[in-house]
Amino acid sequence: MAEDKYERLPRAGDSEHQLGFETLYLAPKPLPTGQVPFSAQQMHREVNEGYLDFAMGGGTREFAARVTLGTLGLFLYFWLAMTAFMAWSDWYFWGKPFWPSWSEFFFLNWIWWLIFLFFTLMSVSIVAYAAYKETRTPPIRFNRQRREVCYVPAKGKPLFIPWEEVIACVAVEQVITQYSATQQFSLRLGFHDTTNEQMHWVTHAHASLMLAVSEWEALRVYMEQGPTALPPAPPREHEEGTLEYFYFARDTYKECHGFISYSGWWLLQLFTGWTIPCHIAEWFERLPKAGFPKAVREWSKTLPTEQWAKPSEELLSQSAAIEAAFATGLSFPEYFKSPLAAFQSPADAAPVKTKGKGKRARSRAAAEARGQSEQPTSNKHDLNNNTKPPTDPLISLSDSSFPND
Repeated sequence: MAEDKYERLPRAGDSEHQLGFETLYLAPKPLPTGQVPFSAQQMHREVNEGYLDFAMGGGTREFAARVTLGTLGLFLYFWLAMTAFMAWSDWYFWGKPFWPSWSEFFFLNWIWWLIFLFFTLMSVSIVAYAAYKETRTPPIRFNRQRREVCYVPAKGKPLFIPWEEVIACVAVEQVITQYSATQQFSLRLGFHDTTNEQMHWVTHAHASLMLAVSEWEALRVYMEQGPTALPPAPPREHEEGTLEYFYFARDTYKECHGFISYSGWWLLQLFTGWTIPCHIAEWFERLPKAGFPKAVREWSKTLPTEQWAKPSEELLSQSAAIEAAFATGLSFPEYFKSPLAAFQSPADAAPVKTKGKGKRARSRAAAEARGQSEQPTSNKHDLNNNTKPPTDPLISLSDSSFPND
């Protein structure tokens, strides 16, 4: 966001509305959102008392690989159907044998195969470039003892941004195709380089807007309360992008849906590579990760407790005010009078259904597991001590918030 456009950097509660695009800012200052902290894609690569490393999760990689394979498959299936139709026409109108005609049309059209080879090489190049970036780009490091965030750009020196000046927003984008209109949701983090007035943005896609908010809330409670405030990591069958999650979703569809719905899911996964995208995502996970420069390693060293940075009085007062509003039933957008209704207030929790789609079933299991564990008490600077528990976004989301698994 350019300063000359808004005459200042954004702050929590600001909204932007453009044609087909809506944005709600959550920070700075990083105020409580009233939502349950949760990382649906397990993007917390390393967590300890000193810092948290935030990077792309396996669900994002699996989805990208599935879209790529599905696009290539669509090209291939289209050509298969076209050549079959051409062979049938030759048989029907001219009496030519079907199988020899189809084989000639399908295999001997070198122009088509050159085009297909071009798109295949382009897709492989995209995956290879993503793997290259995965091994060359360090994660974003959140240092709670210094209350700073380190972002290492592709070019230039590492940026050390005060935690209370990090920009965070959730966005909804309306995408219109020839078939339908759909929504895309994302969490965006912005880092303002004051040396050259340049903005660096990092975007992470999510299945719903509330999951994007919960991802940010997990980062916020870590910085304010420490790693004990984070929910326990779910088992691998609840982690998007893994083989265990794929088979868990398959079994859920088989048990909770009818034959037609399950068959549609089964065919969609088959046409997009079945478990191959999961293997690609796990291959990404096994790649050697980029290390941090020496300056970042020195900055990451543990500090004595008396040297830990403290939250500002402004943040404490604003957090107390919004938590008081949460206690009355207001949500984050309602508190700031934002038209983007991305959150639910604690009083608006929807009842849990006994059956649901794969992601809803996975979400309920994860929520129940978290509910069985005792939440630790926070320190005297606890900024998330609501009088009412926030609505778990993984339970209260409507069916329309999730795409089919």
